[in-house]
Amino acid sequence: MGEVENHIKYDDEYLNTLILKFTYERYLNKPETLYRIQNEYLQIRADIWGDIQSKRKSLGRVVPLKDQNGHYFWFMTPPFLNKVIHSIDVVAKKKLDELATKDIQNKLVAESIIDEAFYSSVIEGAFSTKKRTMELVKEKNPKNQSEKMILNNYNGLVYILENLHKELNEEVFIEIHKIITEGTLEEDEITEKYRDDFVYVWGENAVKTEPIYTAPPHNEVQSMMNDLFRFINDENADLFIHPIIKACIIHFYIAYVHPFFDGNGRVARAFSYMYLLKNNYEFFKFFSISSVVDKKRKKYYKGIKDTEDFGSDLTYFIAAYAEITEASIYAVVDKLINELSHEILLQTIEEDEIILNERQKRFLNYMKKKDSNLTTLDQYKKRMNVSYETARRDLTELAELGIFGKIRKGKKFIFKYLGLKGYMKL
Repeated sequence: MGEVENHIKYDDEYLNTLILKFTYERYLNKPETLYRIQNEYLQIRADIWGDIQSKRKSLGRVVPLKDQNGHYFWFMTPPFLNKVIHSIDVVAKKKLDELATKDIQNKLVAESIIDEAFYSSVIEGAFSTKKRTMELVKEKNPKNQSEKMILNNYNGLVYILENLHKELNEEVFIEIHKIITEGTLEEDEITEKYRDDFVYVWGENAVKTEPIYTAPPHNEVQSMMNDLFRFINDENADLFIHPIIKACIIHFYIAYVHPFFDGNGRVARAFSYMYLLKNNYEFFKFFSISSVVDKKRKKYYKGIKDTEDFGSDLTYFIAAYAEITEASIYAVVDKLINELSHEILLQTIEEDEIILNERQKRFLNYMKKKDSNLTTLDQYKKRMNVSYETARRDLTELAELGIFGKIRKGKKFIFKYLGLKGYMKL
């Protein structure tokens, strides 16, 4: 009898350990969780997934937004998610003047708007290049649907930055959608406000027999959007939700309701971006969330799908989107450091009365942004459109200043960009 009791006690303890592990440490969906639990223990308690969900929900928080079955969405913040949110806060709440000069700020904000306009369109299927996007912003003369989409996104972001004093209400929401979709909708997709028919989402490679998502009926959209605007503007201290988490929820719910026939993803990203800027997260002006979403599409869409498929648990999407945001922030920090270092380098060179030609200055600006810090004479020659001898002279001068290191590889030289550090060492 004692052996049986010990066995049961051991099983209960082990099950409790598993429940805690998959609540606090590894926030996985049902198939992923059960795959990691040995079959022998599943036989002890077949409904361990139900136990894990119950534990998560008991620690969670209900959001006043309903799913299509009339159940409220909810989320919890396990330790790893709290850590990510804190990491974002540490940087994103800093005042811009503490991070960069006005010139650097203006340059990075301009670049980030172009990046966001481009990548937000690419996610939705537009075809173009960053170079063409920069031309579009100057010319305002789109030649096809992709270019219209990109220019619209740019105009939408400019509208947001110019209207941060406005309340996040339906009027602003509809206006952003109109700007973002101007001249790109089919005739049957144009409505005064929200969609007036059913809408389905198809996978990229899906045969159009079964959609991967069916949005709520069109006659429920207005009510659901009313709930969203109330949620956004509710300032009740007892209902306070961290702004980063709230921005994730806003983003998800717009995509979930799918209030328009087209442009839902772009509006979701733009509106949640506006919410963060209005909540003093000025740092978000510096980077394009869509550029990282584009690289992490699988993770982004999985977060949406897991929330839809596993009990309307927003934790999946919040965790995925917060981690994507954290990666964006630290990429921008590196960019800021490079920009600041570059500005100091040019100022120091000027103070030391060293004169660089315009080619050299342009090439240093190029190297500052380049993923790799290595270059060759041939690359310099091609990029700056000069002779081999001019390329050799320009790079040799920069190497003598310590701005580049010069390494022989076989019969050729490779130049390693060292920037300010290399210059200051000489």
